[in-house]
Amino acid sequence: MTEQEIRQAVSRSQKQGFRVLFQEFYPFVYRIVWEQIRAVGTKEDAEECVSDIFAELFEKFSRIEEGNLQSWIGMLARRRAVNAFRRLTGQTQSISIEEELTGELASGEQLEDTFIEAQAHDRLIAHIQALGSPDAQMILLKYFYDYNSVQIAEQLHMNPVTVRVRLSRALKKLRKRLTADAFFME
Repeated sequence: MTEQEIRQAVSRSQKQGFRVLFQEFYPFVYRIVWEQIRAVGTKEDAEECVSDIFAELFEKFSRIEEGNLQSWIGMLARRRAVNAFRRLTGQTQSISIEEELTGELASGEQLEDTFIEAQAHDRLIAHIQALGSPDAQMILLKYFYDYNSVQIAEQLHMNPVTVRVRLSRALKKLRKRLTADAFFME
């Protein structure tokens, strides 16, 4: 189901629309959470975290820009999963969405290096998103969330062979965009 179809379902009936949204993205969110906490948590911990993620998603759904739903969900899931991992391991520091976007300063790092790294990350994400859907989604799922072509195909309702071909073409387009950007040529 496409993002547009999900948004239409939510606008018709919030209850039914959010049910569709949950069914569509539950495997994606659960995998992100479980990959983060499986060494220290239980399946119940993962399910609790996933529930919290969807509660926040439903609360903020109307503020998510069109075309960014899956990216936003992925970032929210990763942030919440890291927080759950830290809670389960006794670490008290939590990660906010602002820290996720700008990066945290680790001891010994130079502020300038961190700024440049954050800028590169932002520009890379912008170039990926400029590819449009589903190319951007495929790249994010493959290289940011470590999905294989079968899992991506299931998520995007495509054939795995189609995913591999489109992913290859999308990477060529991305490479062309990055080589044309002076920032990445330095």
